[in-house]
Amino acid sequence: MKRQIKIAVVDDQHLFRKGIVSLLKEFNELHVVFEAEHGKDLLDKLKTEIPDVVLMDLEMPVLNGIETTKALKEKYPQIKIIILTMHNDEEFVADLLIKGAHGFLLKDQDIEIVADAIHAVIEKGHYFNASISEQLAKGLAKNIHTIPSFNKPTFTDRELEVMSLMCKQLTNKEIADRLLTSVRTIDRHRENLLLKMGVKNRAGIVLYAIQNNLVSKDFL
Repeated sequence: MKRQIKIAVVDDQHLFRKGIVSLLKEFNELHVVFEAEHGKDLLDKLKTEIPDVVLMDLEMPVLNGIETTKALKEKYPQIKIIILTMHNDEEFVADLLIKGAHGFLLKDQDIEIVADAIHAVIEKGHYFNASISEQLAKGLAKNIHTIPSFNKPTFTDRELEVMSLMCKQLTNKEIADRLLTSVRTIDRHRENLLLKMGVKNRAGIVLYAIQNNLVSKDFL
């Protein structure tokens, strides 16, 4: 039996928060360890319990989703963050991914999709549905400037292969199996990509790849 995934649900709307907590009880492998009303409430409760995944509303009083994501990235980088939002706001999506969010869900999604997203951020490191991915691509095109061509690094064919498979949400083990090599070799390629791109994590690699037209947006 797989270990339970510990979840915190953060939303200032009491009925919505209680509703999603109740629905998550349908999944034996998902366990809500606590609820919080806003970002500050979450940070206070993290002093006694560390979840694997935080499901968090974007618009909250006291400390909103953007501010809380930044704080989590600095203090608890191991926690996966899934943003819940009512709007396909391209600027928020792009900005939050850069700040450390691992996935995005619209609040009207079925609970099965929420469960899929939780598993995806644990197993693959990130989750985007088709609607959010479209906004992400728009936000990148509009708000994130590309690096001037004379400053752009060059990538080996194998690095480009690894980059493309990362963008398809394959794990390092799956990429190693696909390319008939070791996980250690894929880890090394990943580190080279992070260094060349000047980013900090896999989400940064995905952002950079889209921004610089290194992969097709069809993978999202």
